[in-house]
Amino acid sequence: MKKSIIVGITGILGSGKTTITEILRKWKFKVISCDEIVHNLWKRNNILKKIKKIFGEDIEKDGRINKEKVREIIFTDAIKKRQLENLLHPMVFDEINKNIFDTKKNGGIIFIEIPLLFETNSEKLFDKIIVVSAPQKKIKERLMDKYSEKDIKNIWKNQLPLALKKKKADYIIDNSGSIKKTEENLKRIVDELLKNLNQ
Repeated sequence: MKKSIIVGITGILGSGKTTITEILRKWKFKVISCDEIVHNLWKRNNILKKIKKIFGEDIEKDGRINKEKVREIIFTDAIKKRQLENLLHPMVFDEINKNIFDTKKNGGIIFIEIPLLFETNSEKLFDKIIVVSAPQKKIKERLMDKYSEKDIKNIWKNQLPLALKKKKADYIIDNSGSIKKTEENLKRIVDELLKNLNQ
């Protein structure tokens, strides 16, 4: 049977998970992104109908869901937040499990970027977990052009603290420096994974 390694990539919003997935794709590794799966789900008509059922018809504007408004609502309404999670999470995990199954069957390494890896108790799916890290102050600076300070606090409040995630990680990548430095850190991890794969 061919050997496989299933690697989870996580962190908090703004820590640089996307940077890591972009580098891995550049290096021709198979990468699955939960954010991309969710993004594609939002485009499906049957999902849009269900989202409108949860949040009301006025959540749609010009044929698109107003995600900022959804974000505002789920920060203050735990029931609607749970309903949205109950709608999207099973479909996201279906896609993840399908890719894990394929990788285990065919061998090789797959990297799966999953922001709420620990929050959804998904550790058991992965052989190794990478946590992407940077100082909170630096992360906040990165996010300020896209989110309000209130939004950042609310999003972080719904995620495990970075310090806790780092304690649970097999590998930690410090993403506070240059891209070159991040690539070097990631290469060390990838080299070790490839070595384990080929043993």
